[in-house]
Amino acid sequence: MKPSVFEEREAMGRHFDAIAEAERDIAAAFARRAERVEDARRFGQAIAHHNARVPGARRDAREVAERELSSELACTIRVPQRMAENLVAESRALAVDLPATRAALASGEISYRHA
Repeated sequence: MKPSVFEEREAMGRHFDAIAEAERDIAAAFARRAERVEDARRFGQAIAHHNARVPGARRDAREVAERELSSELACTIRVPQRMAENLVAESRALAVDLPATRAALASGEISYRHA
């Protein structure tokens, strides 16, 4: 017996529900990534704070730490340097300036693009 139109639509709805669930999972993963990037940034800054400036150096330890973080991040997640720099800035904004937005992202209410 052929399924009714209603049954077919319900089955299709279940597919879309599964897709929506996957999107929420992806958003939560982006929130975790942002949190981990911010943790790494803070750690790098803490280490840089303990390092004395080398006499004659053109950059201070904090600037060097920022560059090292974005370079290592770019290599780790295989993206261009500029994209890694943007990710560091976005992660900091979500952690420091936009905690409600980060929470909405973590719960899957919004996507990373919306954040």
